[in-house]
Order: sequence, then structure tokens, then C-alpha cells
Amino acid sequence: MRARQIIYTWDYHHGQATRVIVGGLPPLRGATMAEKQAYFAEHCDHIRASLMQEPRGHKNMLGAVLTDPATPDGDIGVLFLHPRGYFEMCGDSTFSAVAAVIDSGIVTCEGPDGDLSLKLDTVAGRVDVHVRLKAGEPIAITFDNVASYRLGTQAINVEGIGAVDAMLGYGGLSYAFVEARAVGIASLTHVNRDELLDIGTRVWQSGRAQTRLPSYVGPDRIGEPRPVDLITLWEPLEGERGARAANFYAPQTTGRTPSGTGLAARVAIEVAAGRLREGETFIHESLLGLRFMARPVKMNVSRADGGTPGVVPAITARSFLMGTAQWVLHAEDPFRHGFIF
Repeated sequence: MRARQIIYTWDYHHGQATRVIVGGLPPLRGATMAEKQAYFAEHCDHIRASLMQEPRGHKNMLGAVLTDPATPDGDIGVLFLHPRGYFEMCGDSTFSAVAAVIDSGIVTCEGPDGDLSLKLDTVAGRVDVHVRLKAGEPIAITFDNVASYRLGTQAINVEGIGAVDAMLGYGGLSYAFVEARAVGIASLTHVNRDELLDIGTRVWQSGRAQTRLPSYVGPDRIGEPRPVDLITLWEPLEGERGARAANFYAPQTTGRTPSGTGLAARVAIEVAAGRLREGETFIHESLLGLRFMARPVKMNVSRADGGTPGVVPAITARSFLMGTAQWVLHAEDPFRHGFIF
């Protein structure tokens, strides 16, 4: 066998697949997580493309890269990948990356049962994680997200539909929340798949073209403006405080999970609107019926530009190991760097 490079991964899912890269990379240089991501993008982006895109991945594949921490008290650093690029923060991949460092023994546990705390460094900032262990397995992972904020509302003109109102929020990534019935979807549980993908793609394209939101929001600084990262079509849950959600982050691509960063942004919106109080739970349910639970654990977090204060949401889920793999990047493989079709 002739291979230019061999990459080692642990693959997880909780409805959405995340491929966690645990070995085979060079040291990622940089004093901050943003610098580490920039170094990875410059020197290792072919690995992202190879493992996220076809034929080794697929359009809904997510990825995480484990690195040294960037802060003196951090336990581990995490970079977040997807088929078309990078996320500054990703709740789905946070659950999987934490499970991977425990299952693989990268982080040692004092005993098979009990609780474990970790400090993750991400491009978006510090994420504190609390893990419940049973028989050595992480059966519940809760992370205190980066500070999350309401960013207001905006009318978006969608091709073939017209103007619709979007609630805007930030939870490590920026989101535009559009109610499903406003774009002609009577029920997310009964909508035709092709119709959902068509409408969601049009809303995503319109949102990307018409919005300019900060790439980062926090008490320390405000990032440069860019198009909204994701749009969420949603409908209220019957008899519960929460929403059913379909998240779009690329054309014809909707996430399989409720989205951790999306739920964080929605919690910030609900708190700012006075509909959710500290400690109360808000639910996001995906189209597969998978649920993430979140509650605000820190209120009135300042914002660098003096805007509406934010919250720190705590989000809980569990991720399941599917398998481990060694991926070969063969020098003569015409698709060793992947493709999107």
C-alpha cells in the first residue's frame, strides 16, 4: 500500500454524524484557536475536504479536530469542520468531540461513574463541559455555550414567496429564524422532503444575500459583519416550551439534529423577549424527533457594543460511537481531496 498520509478518526452520531480527527495531523501552530484554525486551513485543508466530502464523507458530515488548548487552564482545543469550510463553534461536534476524548482515553476519568468537567477552547471562546459517566460511558454531556445574544429582527424577501420576518440571534454562529407557516409550510412533520429542501434553500440563499451580522458577539468585542451563517425554519411544539426546527447551512442541506448553537441563539431570543427565565428549559426538536434541552444559566451578559445583554445557555445531549477508522490519502487517488456533487 502506498499512502501519502493516514488519518485516524473516531466517528460519532446523535442523528448527525461527526468525524473526530484524533491522529495523523502535524502540530497545529498558533497562540489562539483562531490562529490554529487559520494554520489548519492553510496547511491541512485538503484533509478537511478529504474526510468531510464524498467519497469518504457526505454533504451532511461534520468534523472536529482535537488540538492543544490555547489557554493556560484549558484542557483541550477543538476546531470544527464541515464539507465547505469551518465553523467557529458547533454544538453537534462538541458533544461528539467530548465523547471521543473520554472513550479514547485522551482524558482520564477517576472512576467509571460520576461527573467530569472539561474546559474546551474553541474559536468562538471558552466552552465549559460537564459529563455524566455511567460504567465509563458519557451518558449525558452538557456544555455551557459561549455568550449568546438576540440580534433583532429583519424582513427577508424570499424568491417566489415574498417578504417574511426573521428573528436574528447569535449562539456561537448567527441564525435567522423564520416560522415555517410564513413560507407556506403548514407542518414540518408532514411536509414533502423535496418541498422542504427547495423552500429552505431559497430562504437560506435570501438570508445570506440580505443580512449582515457580526461574525462574533461577546462582552469583549464585536466581530466583522458577514452573511448569516444558518437559517432555521421552525414551528412551535404542541403543549411545550420549545420549537421543532429544520436548520439550513448550505443549499439542499438541512441538519439532522436540533443544532446546539441554534438552540443557544433561540434561548437568547426567548430570554430577551421575556418568554424564558433563568433555569427554565427550552426544547429544540429535529425532524427526526431528536431533542436538545437548554436552559439559561447566566443572565445579563454584557455586550461590547452596549446592545441587548445576552445569556449563557447550558445544552444537554448524548453522542454515540459508531466506529474508528484509518483513512488513507493515496497519492494516485483522483478523489483523494474529495468532491461535492
